[in-house]
Amino acid sequence: MDTSLRPATKTPVRSLLAFAGVFLVLYVFAVVIAERSVGRAGTETAFQKLLAARGARVDWLVLGASHALPLDYGDVPARLQQDTGQSMMVLAETGAGPLYNRFVLEQALLDLDVKHLVYVIDSFAFGDEEWNQARISDRALLRQTPLRLSTARILADLSFRYEAGLKGLLDYLTGFSKLNPVNRFPQEGWRGAANFDRRFRPSRHAVAARISYLYPEGALRADIVEYYLDTLDRLFDLAIAEGVKVMVIKLPVPNAFLDALPDEAGFDASLRARLNSRGIPLHDLSQVLRDPALYFDTDHLNRDGVETLYRDHLRDLIAPE
Repeated sequence: MDTSLRPATKTPVRSLLAFAGVFLVLYVFAVVIAERSVGRAGTETAFQKLLAARGARVDWLVLGASHALPLDYGDVPARLQQDTGQSMMVLAETGAGPLYNRFVLEQALLDLDVKHLVYVIDSFAFGDEEWNQARISDRALLRQTPLRLSTARILADLSFRYEAGLKGLLDYLTGFSKLNPVNRFPQEGWRGAANFDRRFRPSRHAVAARISYLYPEGALRADIVEYYLDTLDRLFDLAIAEGVKVMVIKLPVPNAFLDALPDEAGFDASLRARLNSRGIPLHDLSQVLRDPALYFDTDHLNRDGVETLYRDHLRDLIAPE
């Protein structure tokens, strides 16, 4: 019988396997290039800073959300080093709640010799998953998070423990966001470093819009606040177990912004109760700088504001004479 006309059955399978193999090799090559050019190229994010500073001694590690970032923009770490010989590293991130800050702290305790932790507190960060679970799986942050086994382990643990889902972990392990930019076209948004030297003109409409963004549900729900205060407690437990001394600070904001915060007194009372039980000091500096000219937007210090804060308040808290 002539078998030359029989359909081949193995060739398509072999072709598919060959194609898959070539695709895998090319993908891995692209991920390696993206990891070097995007994930490890800068020192913009907390995890990029940690990779660059491995093995360093840090006297003061600063965690928190965007209110802490002007300390970095205003060269407070360099000023502190010059004035006292003590080192400081600011690892805050925009919109970072206690869960994301725990993510950062766990890596920092592996990479650095940390002596003191300064946690800059913001009540909004305790009110929603948006500032916590969503941040540890945020593509924009994962894009600039260097691929490391230790980071992957921490991310996996937090993803399962806090029910954040596997999307962020898979993105991180596959390098998807490093290959696929989150925003292909520039969008208007918060530009802290670029606006740092500006002075804000008071606007009740701008304040109302900012409060609506940070507190989308209005008043904070007590059960959610307690849940994330528990998360903060565990963050402090990790630090204390490593011999790190902890300090909590509320940084200054303009009066118009402070007055618009929903039930800030209630949040402060819950926070103080937690801190007092651990002997952790809370330094409330929220009202020490009232002049709107010291801010570049509704609630972030500008260069003059950071200079005033450091000179009149912060330096004495960190390194009293």
